Amino acid sequence: MAAPDLQKLLEEAGLADKVARVHDNLFRMQWGSAFVIVAISGSAIVAIAPLFRAVPTGKEQAFYRKLLEHNAHMGGMASFAIQPDGWVVLHAGRAVKGLDGTELATMVASVGKFADDFDDKLIAEFYAEQPDATNQGTVASAQADAPVPD
Repeated sequence: MAAPDLQKLLEEAGLADKVARVHDNLFRMQWGSAFVIVAISGSAIVAIAPLFRAVPTGKEQAFYRKLLEHNAHMGGMASFAIQPDGWVVLHAGRAVKGLDGTELATMVASVGKFADDFDDKLIAEFYAEQPDATNQGTVASAQADAPVPD
């Protein structure tokens, strides 16, 4: 079975002119103050917004609680996760099979909108003294260091 063409799916979603190709099945786009990586890995497609390089030091319990509260607010459209390398991301994913442009647009827009919304709130509450731990510390550095789906 041939790999799905992410470029074609992005065109169907009306997002092709908003993305920058990083690799064959890996694209990045800016969404307000956040950026979203869209990738196909195997039979899955994922939209990931890397937000923070690490959990805020000394505020872990309150931070985790806030992420869970935000997960509930998003109603399953996207969710926060901590990756093995420590990055705090907002993501959504699903099987590529049966995916159409409208569904992809909804998935990417949900991740982008929620990431843009919640990053500022979480920075103000938890990262005021640790700006280099955010995706906005130094944008070029944050994007270069950001986690990339396999």
